Amino acid sequence: MKAVFIDRDGVINKKLNHDYVKEWDEFEFLPGAREGVQLMKDSGFITVVVTNQRCIARGVSTIEKLTEIHARMMGEFLRSGGSIDAVYFCPHDVHEGCACRKPEPGMVLKAVKDFESRGVAIDVENSFFVGDEEKDMLAGKAAGLRTIKIGEGHPLADEQAGSLFDAARLICS
Repeated sequence: MKAVFIDRDGVINKKLNHDYVKEWDEFEFLPGAREGVQLMKDSGFITVVVTNQRCIARGVSTIEKLTEIHARMMGEFLRSGGSIDAVYFCPHDVHEGCACRKPEPGMVLKAVKDFESRGVAIDVENSFFVGDEEKDMLAGKAAGLRTIKIGEGHPLADEQAGSLFDAARLICS
């Protein structure tokens, strides 16, 4: 099956200036995010969120709070006709040298392995990574995915889109 790996902050929800989304009331969907996920699901794609969340390592938030935010986000997608199949997050800080923190491809590779263990083979060559930063493009490329950059283009991006909905239209066309 084909999949779309989606960065969270700056793609699904609005980034906070110099801060982290620590509570649900700070989470604001970006225009086109719900519709984009719905279009991808309607077109048969697996949708997976992959997000760096060093707010955990810095003690600014907790895994429990983050899990609650992601559960509510997934519920909102369901209410709008789409769904997220899985959420993977890296709780480590930049200097910790883990394999999961983007630009490393660890979260994507783990998701592919996890889905495979459940009998669902992800067709990596025909799957995508949608993100808004260079580290997203690097992670996507390292995992063998086609990349779409939200916002201004980037040399590593295969495509550029203005929103997750615009990216979904490219992916599903």
